[in-house]
Amino acid sequence: MQFNQDTIDLLLHTIKTYGWMDLPASSMSMYPFIKEGNICRYTKFDLKTIKRGDILLYYTSSGQLLTHRLLYIDKANPKYVFLKGDLNSKSIGPIEINQIIGKLITIDKKKKKVYSNDLKAILWGYFITKFPFLSNIIKIYIRFKNKFRKRLSSI
Repeated sequence: MQFNQDTIDLLLHTIKTYGWMDLPASSMSMYPFIKEGNICRYTKFDLKTIKRGDILLYYTSSGQLLTHRLLYIDKANPKYVFLKGDLNSKSIGPIEINQIIGKLITIDKKKKKVYSNDLKAILWGYFITKFPFLSNIIKIYIRFKNKFRKRLSSI
């Protein structure tokens, strides 16, 4: 979904004013950690406190809102970061720091709330960023699951 600069400015103002904002997830790029429809709460972004595996909300030059994990901050030019969706094998970047809107702190799933500082969340972030081949395994699982569902629905 594309957003104009006024909408981006409104999101930035909301986080600055209230300290947080909630947005529904609308893609599969962070599956299975974040599923479509989960409500994600973001707080103010602070470069000093982020670490590898943290999930950041940012906007692209075309106005698209995305949520991906931090892989690393460019040491040669610290105004850039490189990110990765859990289903992406490769990194995305460089992304300018000023394009980052917020940092994920909770995911409200239908039956439970997941905190980004839970041990399971930290471990998942570590493994998915350290071992990018896991993204391909998840994609294979999704394809298998979808084929299985299609076969069941045709019975």
